[in-house]
Amino acid sequence: MNYDVMNSSLFVALVAVAGIHALLPTHWLSFVLVARAQRWSRGRMLRVVLLSGLGHVLSTALVGLAAAALGKGVHHYVENLDTPLPALILCAFGLYYLVMGWRREGHRHCAHDHSEDPIQADKVAVGALFLEMTLSPCETLIPIFFAAGSLSWTTLLLMALAMSAITIAAMGILAFLAYTGYEKLTFPWLEHNERLVLGVLLMALGGFGYFFH
Repeated sequence: MNYDVMNSSLFVALVAVAGIHALLPTHWLSFVLVARAQRWSRGRMLRVVLLSGLGHVLSTALVGLAAAALGKGVHHYVENLDTPLPALILCAFGLYYLVMGWRREGHRHCAHDHSEDPIQADKVAVGALFLEMTLSPCETLIPIFFAAGSLSWTTLLLMALAMSAITIAAMGILAFLAYTGYEKLTFPWLEHNERLVLGVLLMALGGFGYFFH
């Protein structure tokens, strides 16, 4: 198997999925709404985004690396077979997300205006945002880490770092833009079709890795 090709496919899948997922309002809109309600400065809001983003990517990385460890166990049993297992795993999860995408409308998010909500204690507001993000790791990245189980731990850690940097950067940039005045900064089509997009992407990358392994 050509590991350079497969590694490239996995890395592209990770970057693309992390970027797409971070665009969803669930990753940044709540910070803007709470910042307005709490009358936070832009700088204060971005510090909360950074703190909560770190919690989010840390939980995602831990779950992802655990999935990679499980994937290593699976790869151990098929390592002597001429089978591009990571490619098949990507295709399988891509098909799963396609099916789920047809059956669901996408992520739900808060759609009403919080600008008149009562102001809460800052510690309560920060704690709620931090827990909201930390307790909801990005499930769509887990299959990629599982598929990457054959890679070295060094490579897996680099993938986790890349995912973390992309996610936090996207959260901060979008929250900054929305706070600055782009109230209509939403991605409704992506929000309602995220699973379909991810399914197509994973199947395409899996197919590429399978045929060029």
